[in-house]
Amino acid sequence: PPVTGVPAPPEPFLPALDPKYMCEGEIGQGEFVITREGGPVEEELSNENLLRILRIECTDLEVNTLVWKCLGYRFDPDAKEWTDVECFPKWREKYPNTPPDLIGMSRIYSKEQDQPSLKANQALVRSVPADNKQSLKTQLKPYGFTGYQYRELTPNKTRRAQCANWLLYYREELFGYTVEELRERRRLKLEAEKRQQEEEEGNKGDEWKPPVKEVF
Repeated sequence: PPVTGVPAPPEPFLPALDPKYMCEGEIGQGEFVITREGGPVEEELSNENLLRILRIECTDLEVNTLVWKCLGYRFDPDAKEWTDVECFPKWREKYPNTPPDLIGMSRIYSKEQDQPSLKANQALVRSVPADNKQSLKTQLKPYGFTGYQYRELTPNKTRRAQCANWLLYYREELFGYTVEELRERRRLKLEAEKRQQEEEEGNKGDEWKPPVKEVF
């Protein structure tokens, strides 16, 4: 008999295996606010819209598309392809031209098929500073998100949560700024932290924080 409380194995989504799917697959047909063209807009980054990612009320392609736009990829409707024209520099170095699948849209979790998506998602997670790691709880709890139970976690849910958390970080810290402005903000923040550290006496040692690999 099946074990209760354990997620059923996912059904593969074969249309995602077509390289054209990322450019031609349907998006924006439901309540999830998303368009393929242009940069991200406030409505796409609202708490209500990001909550739909966590509640599986949008497709994997729609989640990918929103993150791609926030990373700076832009869709060329004439050529019907994605470009890295406005990508964050460090992300463009790692993933030039075409954006990576951050979810694993085919839902086929063999190492050969899934590892590129897993690695790309991990790179996205590493770009989030420690202070923003818990954004899902702080930002979306008032909207009813209480987190996932461990026994109900799947690769798809985990990666959706990580994408949603990155999108919250992007909205709060990166949205609306140029790369130059972001670098200056980072420089000023580091200087302020250094001054504060020098002023503190008799502390118990520096608090360790995991290394962050910013996308800019």
